[in-house]
Amino acid sequence: MVTMDEYIEQLLAEMPESTLHDVVKNILDEPIPEAVKGRLLKPLQPRKYRPSPPPRKAKERKRKAIEKEFDPIPRHKVLRSVKDYQDEIQGLFEENNELTFRQTPWALGNFLRGWQLDVPRGHPQGADPRAFLESTEFQIRRKLEEELRTLGGGLKFQLALKVDLVKVNPDGSEEYTDPVLRHKQEAVLQKSEITAALRQAFPRVLETLEKWTQRGSGWAVVQVHTLWLDIARYQPLRGGSYIPLPKKLQDKKAVVNVKNGDDHCLRWALRSALFQAAKDPQRPAKYPTEDGLDFTGIEAPTPISQIGMVERQNNLAINVFGWDKGVIVHRLSKQPEDMPRTNLLLIEKAGKFHYTWIKNLNRLLYDQSKHREKKHFCERCLHGYSREDLLEDHKPECQGIGQTAARVEMPEEGKNKFTFQNHHKQLPAPYIIYADFEALTTKVEGPELDPTKSNTQRTQHHEACSYCYVKVRCDGQTEAPVEYRGPDAAEHFLRALQEEEHWETHRNARRCHVCDGLLEGDSVRDHCHITGKYRGAAHSACNLKLRLDPKTTTIPVVFHNLRGYDSHLLMQAISKVEGRMSCIPNNTEKYISFSLGQLRFIDSAQFLQASLSKLVDANKPEAFHITARYEPDHQKGTLLMRKGVYPYEYVDSWERFEETKLPPKEAFYSKLSDEHIDDDDYKHAQRVWETFGCQTLGNYADLYCRTDVLLLADVFENFRKTSQKQYGLDPANYYTSPGLSWDALLKKTGVELELLTDYDQHLFIEKGMRGGISMVSKRHARANNPAVEGYDPEKPNSHILYLDANNLYGLAMSQPLPTGGFRWVEDCDGLAGTIKDQPADGPEGFILEVGLEYPQELHDEHNAYPLAPERTVVQKKWMSEYQQGLLGAGVASAEVEKLVPNLRDKNHYVLHYRNLQLYLSLGMKLKKVHRALRFEQSPWMEPYIRMNTELRKQATSAFEKDLYKLMNNSVFGKTMENFRRRVNVKLVRSHEEDKLRRLIASPSFARVNIFDDDLAAVEVHKSRLVLNRPVHVGMSILDLSKTLMYDFYYGQLKNQYGDRCQLHRHRQPPP
Repeated sequence: MVTMDEYIEQLLAEMPESTLHDVVKNILDEPIPEAVKGRLLKPLQPRKYRPSPPPRKAKERKRKAIEKEFDPIPRHKVLRSVKDYQDEIQGLFEENNELTFRQTPWALGNFLRGWQLDVPRGHPQGADPRAFLESTEFQIRRKLEEELRTLGGGLKFQLALKVDLVKVNPDGSEEYTDPVLRHKQEAVLQKSEITAALRQAFPRVLETLEKWTQRGSGWAVVQVHTLWLDIARYQPLRGGSYIPLPKKLQDKKAVVNVKNGDDHCLRWALRSALFQAAKDPQRPAKYPTEDGLDFTGIEAPTPISQIGMVERQNNLAINVFGWDKGVIVHRLSKQPEDMPRTNLLLIEKAGKFHYTWIKNLNRLLYDQSKHREKKHFCERCLHGYSREDLLEDHKPECQGIGQTAARVEMPEEGKNKFTFQNHHKQLPAPYIIYADFEALTTKVEGPELDPTKSNTQRTQHHEACSYCYVKVRCDGQTEAPVEYRGPDAAEHFLRALQEEEHWETHRNARRCHVCDGLLEGDSVRDHCHITGKYRGAAHSACNLKLRLDPKTTTIPVVFHNLRGYDSHLLMQAISKVEGRMSCIPNNTEKYISFSLGQLRFIDSAQFLQASLSKLVDANKPEAFHITARYEPDHQKGTLLMRKGVYPYEYVDSWERFEETKLPPKEAFYSKLSDEHIDDDDYKHAQRVWETFGCQTLGNYADLYCRTDVLLLADVFENFRKTSQKQYGLDPANYYTSPGLSWDALLKKTGVELELLTDYDQHLFIEKGMRGGISMVSKRHARANNPAVEGYDPEKPNSHILYLDANNLYGLAMSQPLPTGGFRWVEDCDGLAGTIKDQPADGPEGFILEVGLEYPQELHDEHNAYPLAPERTVVQKKWMSEYQQGLLGAGVASAEVEKLVPNLRDKNHYVLHYRNLQLYLSLGMKLKKVHRALRFEQSPWMEPYIRMNTELRKQATSAFEKDLYKLMNNSVFGKTMENFRRRVNVKLVRSHEEDKLRRLIASPSFARVNIFDDDLAAVEVHKSRLVLNRPVHVGMSILDLSKTLMYDFYYGQLKNQYGDRCQLHRHRQPPP
């Protein structure tokens, strides 16, 4: 007789990495073998009827049942069948679970659908995301099983957990936010794979919570708000019967392509690798059919997602590459590094796929560079090395970068110069459109949630009900605003814009007005092709660069806060309008810009980072030419020069527009911001209503929308004029202020930067990139002086001093920075002896990888502000009891890197040479220089920084002052551009089923966002990574800014105050 205890012990032995909890679930999911089932247990005795206990006792009953039935220590013979136990546990799950999935209102054909689970307030596991996911695992698994049956095949799923967080600010106020936590897509082809997929998904969801909280401090989980389960029909890429290799691949003679006539090409590819044929390797007859391979449970044709199972069943390590105008990475094995890799190439023709064996990866990749010596290639980034030892040195750093594997492409030598090239962006955009929507906030249809149980739910649906736009020509000429209020406003707006798409002193000049170069007999008269006005003398070649091509010239459409609000209204309608769509995404939900045909939608808030109300206040009254043109009456025009107010949430039906009185002040309350308008704002609204003779709320709404558009047009036109005057560039030709300011910098300085061509140098510099330090040294200090509340005259007077570095990054950007001439230092030991003497403003600089000792005698003195901060995973033993409690509650994860100032010795620490000089002067010891990169440097950014600083001093309006500050600050962001974090999003309409199927099936598929029944945004990982940005500049600026702060603290504050100086210092005046 086999007892249940013995059976579980056997399962535990077969699954050494599983817990008892996992084994229980395995029993519930998997059928017990007949040979065991027949001997398991005695017949069941009839059980008496017992009423279901109340839900609050269900969890305890479940725990006791598991302890009794499944304790690993054999205490007794089990007298109940597994089926009986399964039924009881399932009943307990059902009793304990008041939550049910409901289908979301969006879907896309037969490929995409979503399910939503709303979490009641007070749910037993609602305050603990980890416990909540575990408690809902049963429902999630059942829903996935149901979808597998419905779809009749595989699926990819993603969980999205919306969590309410709270942070208590220093003034005692509470700040709330609700991030959505996601994980990468998990593929499931059959029911038995669901449990393993959920074990992958849950930890990754929780990791995103920890990554999110890195952006701020003090956040605590209030409640799990909503769980979404997004499901995509998965028809995986499967290798099948024979496909001929493209000629380019045949010529390389690096791939063995077996001519199999069945669907088992994966097995044939593995046979060709394991039983290598000396002659005619493409013939199946060359390989044994008794190959010893275990393909139990493996489908044929075999999808990539089952390669892992093939590896485990056959003790293999298999990489899969693809071919798309070159080799790309589909899949890298996660087997131990010491296992030899079998490299396969998955080729495609007319939607059919086929596995082949790569017998020589180096030969396959040989011609991706012009260097013809033998190379050894990294399987992760496909970068080549002349020697195998160099490849081995590269692998740890390549793996340590922590990003999805992708083919890395570096600039070629001779083509790696970075200069101002966008001469066409000096021209004003021929036309530009300014627009705005207003929306109805109608109630969401669907079942009402119990207000005593539920959190604040999504109760409103925003439907575009009106729009206004105004068209401005490059010479400032405008046409009357176009307005519409009625059904389908967003679609009506797009169709109206598509109609707009169909518009169709030289003798004395010595310099080209385009490039500023000397004219030497090759000048032409350059004129505007829209207005016909003469622009200046230009080189013939420069004149050609400014030609307008009616097929490619775009029309910018400007919204303020497009990315945060208006884009969602547009995306609900864009699928209903014909035209080629594309986007530049932040992620699948927010876009920097998107295009429909030649209409290019941009966000003015990506340039002018303030509310429209503040921007209007910052401009002088004479800047509002367009507004004045359409409202010449002085009294009315004065009223419009102020941003109005609108009862957004009050307007929840079309009938509201027929009301004949201005709504009461209470109607202007915003639930979103939890704020009322003040009395002055309401009086302004009353004056507007009366002065403009509004008869209905619809009249007031139209006036409000039109005024916003005219004010936006004036604000942005003033911005364009200022930019064209000072920088010679039109912001309408850009997407964001960093792009504009970067071109302005290159144009102003005329610098020629050299880009890195060596991937190891790029990795070396990335290793040294560390952000700004954010830390608390002294956790609490209380001032005591007559100016503060609670002043105690019996105690000594003391003060808290707040210091802020003014224009810190501007000062760092004015220092000597790399320009080119990058080469490894051969004599690192010699450099170690002379690094202290390298001049700060010399023609050469260095980035070094060093070992540093932090002497014990410095620890007390440096405890407040340790030198050389490190990116490191925080160990649990370093944490306070409170932090460890957060780990236990599932709020935080210890497996995330943080920038940590600490007093430990530093090993293989990458830094700028001026940081090293300062650290050594403050007492740290240099143990070793492992590597060093030499470069040429100069203060090439300084003229641009100085120019903007001077312009800011001379500015006569708050708008101009903010603009020149922005142009300095935003250029730094461009030096830090990280292409590894860029996402690739494809907009797909419902009728593009083949495109959608291929995107979902791709190994690069990441996630999907469904807008409606006709449109979805599909995010895919980049298969190619082009690293063509001057990251060495950004890394240097970051390090130099730390040098400036450390030097101020230790060189000035500590010198003046000595041991009394602390960060967050509690200062007492001298007696």
